[in-house]
Amino acid sequence: MKKKLIMIISCLLAAVFGLGMFSGCDLLLTDNRADMEQVVAEVNIGSDTDSLNAMFSTIFGSDYELDADVESNLSDIVTTDSIYKRDLVAYFINYGYSYVSQGSYTYAEAFELMMDSLVSRKIMVQYAMLYYLSEGQIVVDRDSLSPDVLAIVDDAPDGSNEYGYKVVTGTDGIIVKDGLTVSDYLSAKNQEGLSGDAQTIAMLEYFLTADEINYAQYQLRLAVNSAIDSYEQEIIAAEEDSSSSTSDDRATPTGANETDENYYPQDDNGELYYEIYTGSNFDADLGEYEKLDGSSPITRRKAYNSFINSLAQSYLKDDSENPSDFYALNYYYVELKTQYEQILINKFSDTLALNMSAQREEADLQRRYNLLRDTQEGTASTGTSSDFTTTMDSMSDTSFVLYSPTEGYGFVYNILLPFSQKQTRELDRFESILSTAEYYAQRNKLLVEITGEDQRSSWFNGAEDYSFDAKEEGMDYYDSAVFTGDNDNSSYLFFKDSYTQGNGIDRYTGKYPYNGKVTPEDDGTYTFVPNKVSIDQFLAEMDGYLAYVNKNLSLTDSDGSAYSNGVTSEFAEKTAADFRNGTDFNYDSAIYFKGKINGLDNVTPSSLLKRGTASYDAISAFNELMFAYSTDTGCLNTYLGYSIAAEGYSTTYVAEFEYAAQTAIKEGTGTLYVVGTDYGWHIIYVSMALPAGDVYEGGFVYGDRNTEGTFSYYFYQALKDEVSSTYTTDVQNRIIELLNNDSNVTVYTKRYSDLAGIGA
Repeated sequence: MKKKLIMIISCLLAAVFGLGMFSGCDLLLTDNRADMEQVVAEVNIGSDTDSLNAMFSTIFGSDYELDADVESNLSDIVTTDSIYKRDLVAYFINYGYSYVSQGSYTYAEAFELMMDSLVSRKIMVQYAMLYYLSEGQIVVDRDSLSPDVLAIVDDAPDGSNEYGYKVVTGTDGIIVKDGLTVSDYLSAKNQEGLSGDAQTIAMLEYFLTADEINYAQYQLRLAVNSAIDSYEQEIIAAEEDSSSSTSDDRATPTGANETDENYYPQDDNGELYYEIYTGSNFDADLGEYEKLDGSSPITRRKAYNSFINSLAQSYLKDDSENPSDFYALNYYYVELKTQYEQILINKFSDTLALNMSAQREEADLQRRYNLLRDTQEGTASTGTSSDFTTTMDSMSDTSFVLYSPTEGYGFVYNILLPFSQKQTRELDRFESILSTAEYYAQRNKLLVEITGEDQRSSWFNGAEDYSFDAKEEGMDYYDSAVFTGDNDNSSYLFFKDSYTQGNGIDRYTGKYPYNGKVTPEDDGTYTFVPNKVSIDQFLAEMDGYLAYVNKNLSLTDSDGSAYSNGVTSEFAEKTAADFRNGTDFNYDSAIYFKGKINGLDNVTPSSLLKRGTASYDAISAFNELMFAYSTDTGCLNTYLGYSIAAEGYSTTYVAEFEYAAQTAIKEGTGTLYVVGTDYGWHIIYVSMALPAGDVYEGGFVYGDRNTEGTFSYYFYQALKDEVSSTYTTDVQNRIIELLNNDSNVTVYTKRYSDLAGIGA
């Protein structure tokens, strides 16, 4: 599922640091609180009913009418929203100053641009509230929901799910809030004791889901803690005289321990489980906030006081406010309002996108597919093989290879089990005294003596400890059938957060434990006794792990029979004559094993990466084993491995590897070869073999756009925002154009003329 990032513009938080950065220069010509608290603009789109009705009919058609109850209560629904001079300065620091420093704008032009942006934001927030009240419900694009929530909604599309969300049949829309009424909204707005920003927050919360409210509060608390952390880090560094050592950390899979962008920590009751740490609250009350190394209540209180002082200096805290309760500060309400406003604007963009007809969207996407496909065909017909493999190298979830000039191109994963240093010295000696064919024969004898081992020790003892004991957590893990008795596998897995809080790492199973004995030490580090893995043991491990991941998967020999214990003796007995026959060199003698992953069931490129399929499980298992064992780090975190040119075209790989990879690709996706080179054993897995011509049978299929893992799904996710953003931007610009008039917006230019005059 596409992970959609909700961008939060937190202007005033930037001002905490930004104003200090500009102190002493001409940015602020006055430094008194009254000046910064001047209102520089006011927005109320309910002031001009005629332009409001004209806007609705222009955007949604002449027959669209604003709900009568909404129209008759406009003056109560829409409250005049003020923009303060401090807001303008903060927005300039966050965005406008870069325009000036790059020479794109003068100060005057930049401040006017920032003012236009702030006014436009207020207009869009007020309009979204009116629109949703008029519609009586909030319908958003399905991709705005987190994958976990969406899965629950899809299981119960009628709204009987725990969120109460309803699927709008036949569309990509999901109702996230229903039964909106003017009376309920006014009740929320006019609660006793509410005024100012607190009242605005109550108005905005009426249009937000519980998830969105928790997410916004989490983002704000996260930002505040991060700001305090910065102060505390300086304090800790000043008080400690220590040096840190670095180690070579093994690459981790892309997405490791990353959580969904909509994630927020929750307690057992589903409530937000994260607090701002001031140094005065107890560890047990902090939720999932993690204290800095070296932090103490004293260093944190010092940092918190510095943060509060910066608020006061930036006119964001009044002297009368008690800082002991951060959530009671007016600053917190101002910031929370900003968070809520941005979420509402983002949500309204999702709603607008649904108004674009499916026919228009499908036609636009089909046009883009055809254009890209035809362009690639033209390039393939005139370009070189290396040009095409360069195109293949860019392949990803958002970049596509749609046309292949011929059969035989493809992608391979590579697991390298290397020679030891002693064996490498022996090879160097052979190379100096033997012919090439004799050298290859001697190398075969050394290859069968290679043992590999698990390479993930730095995932324990590196810059960050990613490990956890799956047995203690009650989680499933692979229990090796090869290493038993005194050499039992550990039960240590990695990246727990990726599987308990997020959605896992793409194409990575995550259930293969460290292969060896792991002993935790008192100092927080670990010691290891890794199991030594021969090539036959590795293939047996792979066979067992494939079956563990998916009971239908197994490793078979080239004839389709179940995997046996290799052909060690035959391979080691190869002679120079086996490698050279006259002038021809036989690289086939360097291949130790030819086999296939059984159970892939005629996989096609279109469905190769569809979650829950055997092909996805096989790729995920092999990818994990590659991270565990391979010393070829260049293949880690590639999309589908190395791109390989078709047979007959040269590559930059060593000859034996090139021959094995090209031969394996001809046999199709799921083929597995083991070949020896001067580097050691290469276990080659064909992750995707490209057919000639159209790579994806049937091309882009609009009806498959929501079937996760299919080509049509990835193509749709990659381009849908581009397709819809043009439409939604046009609509929003039209709304602003119609509503940004003297009746709805008042700008007090003189009150910020000192800012606009900087640099003049």
